[in-house]
Amino acid sequence: MLQFVMPYHDGPSAERFQLILDHWNDLVEMASPFHLLLAGPPSYRLRTQLPHSYFDYVEPPDEKRFRRISKKWATIAQHIEENIECTCWFWWESDVTPVKKDCFEFFLRLWSERTRIMGFHVKDKMWGMHHCLNGAAFYARRYWSYLQPWFGFAGSFDTRKPFDPQTERAEFVELNRWYALVHHEKRLRLTPAMRLVHGIKDLSLLEQLLEGKRNYTVVPGWYRALRYRERVFRLLLNPKRVGKPES
Repeated sequence: MLQFVMPYHDGPSAERFQLILDHWNDLVEMASPFHLLLAGPPSYRLRTQLPHSYFDYVEPPDEKRFRRISKKWATIAQHIEENIECTCWFWWESDVTPVKKDCFEFFLRLWSERTRIMGFHVKDKMWGMHHCLNGAAFYARRYWSYLQPWFGFAGSFDTRKPFDPQTERAEFVELNRWYALVHHEKRLRLTPAMRLVHGIKDLSLLEQLLEGKRNYTVVPGWYRALRYRERVFRLLLNPKRVGKPES
């Protein structure tokens, strides 16, 4: 079973998830068993007829943003490992959008018994994430036990243990060909193979998918890969251009 986790903390993030849930059949087709864990404050309650449960969680108001996210992720990761039976789980942030209906079935076919984490492999040094996988990822059920020795609450939880792309390829599956991370690519370039986009915070991408608007053009996959490789090369030559995460 695939366990989706939808973490929300305020009205806007809850409203975006509600829009996705309301249009689930227009965005997602699942043949495999799945379940939704709707994780947020009880003052916001998402509604759906899909199989789901609630995980009440109120973020500490006096913590910085990335520290709050880290604590919430760690709490839920431990909860899943101790209480939920699943093949793997997906941390679905509110600005993550599937752009093809077969998105999650496609990614599940890439999962194996050895896989620990599967997502966008950050190849630049932005935010200290060099050779890490972005946090909107698929995790093994027991990923928390594996990660805990390297985990810290300072900064973003994305800055987890780096992996070796040569020796650990089976445990850390890269989805870059099918997954756009706008934070690091700096702009969205849709391709014919694209399945998942992370980082469009307004409704422009959802409007394109649901209403047929042409907000984003489709480019060849080789062109998108080339532009990202160029960006990585520029940052390696001039690391001073690398920004810091928001506080």
